[in-house]
Amino acid sequence: MLREIGDDIYMVNYSKVSAENYECLECLAEAYNLFALFDTPANVIFADQFISNIVKFKDIFTQYFSRENIFFSCKCNKSYALLKYASEQNCGVEVSSNYELNDALKFTNKIIASGPAKDAIYLKNSIDNNVVISVDDIEELKQIKEINKPVNVLLRISDLLGKVSRFGINLNQIDSCLDIISNSLIQLDGFSFHINNYSLNDRVDAINQVVQLIDSKNINIKYIDIGGGIPTNYCTKEDYNNFLKQNNKDMYFKEHFIDDYYPYYSEIADEKALDYIFRKVYKKLNKMNIEIIIEPGRSLLKNVGISIYQVQYMKHLCNEDNIIVTNGNINCLSEQWFNSDYLIEPKLISKDNCNCKTNILASVAGNLCLEQDMITWRKIKFDFIPKKGDLLVYYNTAGYQMDSNESEFHKIPLVKKYVVKKIDDKYVIKEDKKYGCK
Repeated sequence: MLREIGDDIYMVNYSKVSAENYECLECLAEAYNLFALFDTPANVIFADQFISNIVKFKDIFTQYFSRENIFFSCKCNKSYALLKYASEQNCGVEVSSNYELNDALKFTNKIIASGPAKDAIYLKNSIDNNVVISVDDIEELKQIKEINKPVNVLLRISDLLGKVSRFGINLNQIDSCLDIISNSLIQLDGFSFHINNYSLNDRVDAINQVVQLIDSKNINIKYIDIGGGIPTNYCTKEDYNNFLKQNNKDMYFKEHFIDDYYPYYSEIADEKALDYIFRKVYKKLNKMNIEIIIEPGRSLLKNVGISIYQVQYMKHLCNEDNIIVTNGNINCLSEQWFNSDYLIEPKLISKDNCNCKTNILASVAGNLCLEQDMITWRKIKFDFIPKKGDLLVYYNTAGYQMDSNESEFHKIPLVKKYVVKKIDDKYVIKEDKKYGCK
């Protein structure tokens, strides 16, 4: 039902593909032959698309502000290559653990350290490497003061717009925080927030509220960090609205009905969403010499990744439901940590170039011994009957889908991640882990 925007973007004729561990292939015309290069299940990152997305965001920044303060939220995807190419585009990295911090430090020290439970090791590592710390609580601020070293911080605010979050510092604690900072080696760079929705107007209103706070306290700061949550479009308005209208329990295996989804379409999304926010606040911020920081994840990863699974067999159940069993599982790709379903329908690619048209409805299951191991609960319409060796390709999976549920349940190794990068006239394929080696 849902087609991703540009869902044929990678179904192209690669005239030359060279890769480590693969011989150079000439005239690689068939999509199956390309995707079969990868040891499935596989996650594939397209580095050039990531760079293109960054450039679009940078272009919006240059229209309104003197600096491009983009910090890639690396929790969305653990790829080393993305850290490398983000740093090469002068982007920073937002991390949420000491483990992410150590990965990011291989490529840059332009880093914001976030997270609600920073232990002493994480804090010390951040301070020793001149990383900006987004402070989540007044007690955390006290710990930073006790370390007694110069450090730059942002104070994350919890209760903007009358909406309370478990993250951040209450507005009525700001004065106490400022007192701690004034008697320490801590430098206050600014304030940060993260709105737990995708409303652009809420972000504009939150920026204005922070500006009022700064005025009321008569303090000078450099930055307002508005976090992420910039909506990105996975499909057309028409397709998304049609899906919502038709969505019902009969569309799901075992009537596993889901009605809560990421907004796969928004009227204003991607770089246009950023433009919308900036256009409403830039004059006031420029007058105050305040810069905006953003921490995008999904929106920088649009069309950056695909996930490939091999069909093991088609299962016909006694209730007439059909299940495609793959060599992947729910830990490889799923929105179900949000009690949702990944909405973009996969492409079925025949091993034998099957042209027989036989419409069939089927859900997609994985290789775990769990009833809940359903990669796609919805009944997807396929043009031919899947068979062993065929490939299922899910598009636009780089934003959270690849990594958020990763687990070595059943001692099954984590899915390999590959990176495709065009160099001159060749598409070079490397395992992502090689980018993390010094």
